[in-house]
Amino acid sequence: MKQNTQYRYDPETCSFVEIEEDRRDVVRKVGVVVGLALVLALAAAWMMDLHLIRTPEEQALRSENEVLERQLSRVSTQMSALSEELSRLSEKDRKLYRTLLQIEPISEDVRKVGVGGSDAHREFDRFGTQTAALLRETASTLDQLERQVSLQGASYRELTRFAERRDQRLLELPAIRPTEGPIVSGYGMRHHPILKVRKMHAGVDFLVRTGTPIVTTGNGIIRRAEYSPTYGNYVDVHHKTAGYVTRYAHLSEIEDGIRRGVTVKRGERIGYSGNTGRSTGPHLHYEVRDDKGRTLDPIDFFVPDMSPENFYRLVERTQEYQNRFASRKDDASGSGLALDAGG
Repeated sequence: MKQNTQYRYDPETCSFVEIEEDRRDVVRKVGVVVGLALVLALAAAWMMDLHLIRTPEEQALRSENEVLERQLSRVSTQMSALSEELSRLSEKDRKLYRTLLQIEPISEDVRKVGVGGSDAHREFDRFGTQTAALLRETASTLDQLERQVSLQGASYRELTRFAERRDQRLLELPAIRPTEGPIVSGYGMRHHPILKVRKMHAGVDFLVRTGTPIVTTGNGIIRRAEYSPTYGNYVDVHHKTAGYVTRYAHLSEIEDGIRRGVTVKRGERIGYSGNTGRSTGPHLHYEVRDDKGRTLDPIDFFVPDMSPENFYRLVERTQEYQNRFASRKDDASGSGLALDAGG
């Protein structure tokens, strides 16, 4: 019996008869085999074209994408480092600058403003997993940088304004004595020398000869320069930023040019002591009031030993030092030397 030979049972002869294969069946089988082979070959060619064989344009685009991904990764790393540096600046802002200037720190709620909510980078989901993750991380870091830069910029602007205001307030503070001479009557209740009753003495009296120069005790603007029956010739200086008003009374004469609205600086002469108004002898009556008109003890404002003469001497020494430093700096610049600015 031949192998691969098929037989059929013939009931008439009661025996098995060999089946003769039809030519059409052979052709059909061959066609099926060739067709399957062709399909498999085409599938293999398509897969190779998809993953292995590329046009020059596709290869160039793939290389460019790889370079862009690497560059994006480096930028993301740099932005993360910058974000950490901004965080350190923020911490210095909170612990150093605001502590020195005595300003309330920025609350954590404000620092976290804009964080959270819906996914702001959903558009990256259409890219591949790795690319989408890289783009999302970079965009999130960039958003954080924008918030940090904006917040820190606003904080530094606030600190600058506050520092400038603080400097101005220090310049306006009535810190020096308005004239040379001893204080013969202090602030508080006393027996009035003219009215002969106990009465509040709203300032301090300096015993000085008539014609002694009187200077303003802090930067400010002249609010009044006039005469009254009680205070005689007097000058009021408004120290707006500091929040005080100083009064210089019983003057024999008000300095030329001293009138309402004129700006004066600490140590500038505004008049001369005298005995005008309700006074028993030559002296200067000096007052300090707050912006609400409440009287304050001038003694609480005086810097120890800071008389007008000492103040002028301090200003001169400071100016001399600044001039010497500027001269040294010019000499060093001309000779190419570097100055130590660390103090």
